[in-house]
Amino acid sequence: MNHAKDEETALMRRLTSAQVSMIGLSGALGTGLFLGSGSTIALGGPATVVSYAIAGLLALAVVWALAEMVSTHPVPGGHGAVTASYLGRLGGYVARWNYAVTMLIAVGAEVTATATYLRFWFPGLRLGLGTALCSLFIVSLNLATVRLYGSSEYWFSMVKVTAIVVFIVMGAVIVFFGLPGRPATGLTNLTAHGGFAPNGVTGILAAACMAVFSFGGVENVSVGAAESENPERDVPRAASTMIWRLLLFYVFAMFIVIALQPWTATAQSGDSATESPFVKVLSIAGIPAGAHIMNAVLIVAALSAANGCLYSSSRMIHSLAIDGMAPRFAARTSAHGSPRRAVAIATLGMLIAAVLALVSEDRAFMYLFGCATIGVLVTWGVTMCAHLAFRKKRAAAGLPLPRRRLAGSPYVDWIVIAATLAIFVGLYWLLPVVWYAGVPYVIGLLASYAVLKRTLTEPTDLLAEEIARTPSSTSAPSSTSANREP
Repeated sequence: MNHAKDEETALMRRLTSAQVSMIGLSGALGTGLFLGSGSTIALGGPATVVSYAIAGLLALAVVWALAEMVSTHPVPGGHGAVTASYLGRLGGYVARWNYAVTMLIAVGAEVTATATYLRFWFPGLRLGLGTALCSLFIVSLNLATVRLYGSSEYWFSMVKVTAIVVFIVMGAVIVFFGLPGRPATGLTNLTAHGGFAPNGVTGILAAACMAVFSFGGVENVSVGAAESENPERDVPRAASTMIWRLLLFYVFAMFIVIALQPWTATAQSGDSATESPFVKVLSIAGIPAGAHIMNAVLIVAALSAANGCLYSSSRMIHSLAIDGMAPRFAARTSAHGSPRRAVAIATLGMLIAAVLALVSEDRAFMYLFGCATIGVLVTWGVTMCAHLAFRKKRAAAGLPLPRRRLAGSPYVDWIVIAATLAIFVGLYWLLPVVWYAGVPYVIGLLASYAVLKRTLTEPTDLLAEEIARTPSSTSAPSSTSANREP
């Protein structure tokens, strides 16, 4: 093995358990929750709470499958690299490039959204300039040391978590106890205006299809494995705490939103900071400047989501470069272990997505959204297929499974795969842009592989490496050396 080359492309283990957990939260806990989910509530009514629970359980299965695989193989590229090892070149190519592109689209959307929120305070700020400034800020954080990135993301996510907890607590007080001079709202809004499930089971399932995408980005927790100080301990711990927080945050926050006002009003509300259900809670509680507080939280939430998504995309490109599936110069890392060249490639893609969103605010952005939506479904489906192969091949080799693993496999794996296919079919009627943009995107991804496959190297056989070192050592793969690039 070429150790000099390994050192030139190695990531450094500088992320703590808490930071890995917050990175996982960053992608999935974006601005959608804070602004409400009017389109989803319009489908499910008050029963949208059940829809988010269903979507959260699917995400829970995906995250546990990821944690099981990447804690066993804590290598650069996270679940993408593991998928390449267990499903072959095509699986690894699709898993990593799909995730990299999906995250780039998400970053472009979030920096554009951040610039929009800044105009709440600076009406004269041009959207293009605001987007550029936000992009520079996010790129700077990703070019810095791994520890600085982890610290910034930890505090970004902490602000979001604190805001959600405050919202839930204050909302619960207003709903169940009331405030001085203001009686409790009670639970009448849960059954008024057509009942708890005004659109029946069909509406609940339709809302669950839409709610799935609120949990897109939970895969970020696997990408940090190669830079975690103790991946065998940190990744399962982060997966457990992160996904339960997300599930509780979304379910309880939706419960408060629906209980505070009729679901028909929420479904018709817009997407400005002043119309956020969070502002409504602040207003009822008599807290001044509620819209300004909410706008600050929205900016932090969007920057955090962009920060986490750019991190994941750049790490996937770095992993692809190591296996010869992306420009090889992107495999090199700095003396501090940051894959700056991969970040540069990811930045170019992010700028393209942001420019498209700015040039054609409705049409281009919706097509980008369609690609990102199907990207989430592809990621979840491929992940569960990789987990099935992971379990099967390890059993054949007589290797043990990690102590903390996905319960109910392989049945749970097949349930998630079937659910992703059903959601994709259902979106033909709920969100047609997913088919119009997403299907050509997937075809293009597969076509690019067909063109490049002869030039691609075989991915690292992680299972063979583990078998080879098992008799003499049980240590994790060596990917912690510092890079020597000046």
